[in-house]
Amino acid sequence: MLGVTGMSEQILKIKMFGEFSMTYGSNTVNDKSNRSKKIWTLLEYLIVFRNKEISQADIIELLWPGEEADNPANALKTLLFRVRSVLGDLQFSSGKNIIIYRRGTYAWNNALPVLVDTEEFERLTALAASSEDKQKKLDYLLSALNLYKGDFLPGASDEFWAVPICTYFHAKYIRHVHETIALLTDMSKFDDIITLCRSAILIEPYDEQVHCSLMRALMAVGAQQNALQHYEYVTDLFFSQFGITPSDQLTALYKEIAKACNATELDLNIIKDNLREYSLRPGAFFCEYEVFKDIYRLEARVAVRTGQATYICLVTAADPFGKTLATKTINVSMDRLKDIIAFSLRRGDVFTRYSVTQFLIMLQSASYEKSDMVIKRIHRNYKKAYPKSKVDLHFKLLPLDAVFNIDSDSNLS
Repeated sequence: MLGVTGMSEQILKIKMFGEFSMTYGSNTVNDKSNRSKKIWTLLEYLIVFRNKEISQADIIELLWPGEEADNPANALKTLLFRVRSVLGDLQFSSGKNIIIYRRGTYAWNNALPVLVDTEEFERLTALAASSEDKQKKLDYLLSALNLYKGDFLPGASDEFWAVPICTYFHAKYIRHVHETIALLTDMSKFDDIITLCRSAILIEPYDEQVHCSLMRALMAVGAQQNALQHYEYVTDLFFSQFGITPSDQLTALYKEIAKACNATELDLNIIKDNLREYSLRPGAFFCEYEVFKDIYRLEARVAVRTGQATYICLVTAADPFGKTLATKTINVSMDRLKDIIAFSLRRGDVFTRYSVTQFLIMLQSASYEKSDMVIKRIHRNYKKAYPKSKVDLHFKLLPLDAVFNIDSDSNLS
């Protein structure tokens, strides 16, 4: 086994992004083992602040904050013995020379050659910032981002000292993701953008800019249907987590994707086959809000010529006592309500998700009386299916507004 003086042949590799692990040669220890959390906290703290000496009192307060121990110094010595045992698993002599005790302070022995992913991340991003060559800048950034396997020390996410460091690295990671996407876009490396965005979304699922970049890259490589599927995923995600309707940017991108899906085709049979709905489900047609708006406007135009009645219904899920519904309750209730609405309506009816707690329904060729009957049927079916539901349903019904301001040219029909 090697002591500190004989370690120049190998480097101790330390990971802090996504996990805490230490690898020396073929030996690895990590925080997934059943050892005490305090062991890992002490190791992590000493490595993160390895360029300074930490007093015994500070370490005791770190590990036993606010606790009244009979002999905290002795408890710390016992814990240090266990820490050195962990280091021994890496085939150090005993770990005694790795953590240095001097004049009432403890410190990591910086004579040991180490490679820490957080420090390498900082080094590579600094090189990228100083590089004027686009390709070199890109190479540095990609290497840095590849190190970021997850947020800083997730096992220490509740430690007061780790929170600001985690926030710092997370923000820096996302900022460099945006920068790298811009460089890749300039170079038309769309496959690389797709790979990067998918990795970034696993770490930060709520960054709209990354989602939009992924959809644009999918469009660029001809995967329009995948782009549409991702749009649906993003809108559902933002609905369920934050109650956010699609932003103007997302809406514009959706229209761009939908338009790009239609390439020049001379065979009408192929076009008709593409338009056909193959998995015809019973009940009403559910669509995105932007599609619903187009259908609404078309119905308004039809109403001018035919005078047929069409009603719009707003269905709202609310707490019986006027309180704010919990996110989990909203998600479960709205999924259930979507199924009930689809089941309760005709195939020719259309509905959409309007907000986090609301659906909009279009009841075509229906009088007020028939529309009212439909509302009562939805309410009855929901209560029958989910008698213990923690939400009340509220309904508002209005006739569709016909389009009256028609240009004279439109009267040619």
